[in-house]
Amino acid sequence: MSGHIIDMVNRIKQNKIPKRKKFQGDNRSLLSLESSTGITHYDFPSVSTQKLEEIKSNIRQEAVIRRRNSYLLLGFCILITIVLGLIFLDSYKYHF
Repeated sequence: MSGHIIDMVNRIKQNKIPKRKKFQGDNRSLLSLESSTGITHYDFPSVSTQKLEEIKSNIRQEAVIRRRNSYLLLGFCILITIVLGLIFLDSYKYHF
């Protein structure tokens, strides 16, 4: 019975948190450490056109390799499934 009382006390504590001032209305700015009024500037590196084409071709080659590996893995899984299915059917002496 005492477990129920502890559970009730915990629920009361948890319900008090949303009633605090910083959780009500538009006071969510109190939760963040920095103000978000400033604009964030990013310093992206500039790349030459030739280097950009190299990067693109590398990404394309990696994508082709990944796709080929995925197809090989899928084919291997299908092959294993067929072999296991045939072994299962053969164990019951079921022939086509």
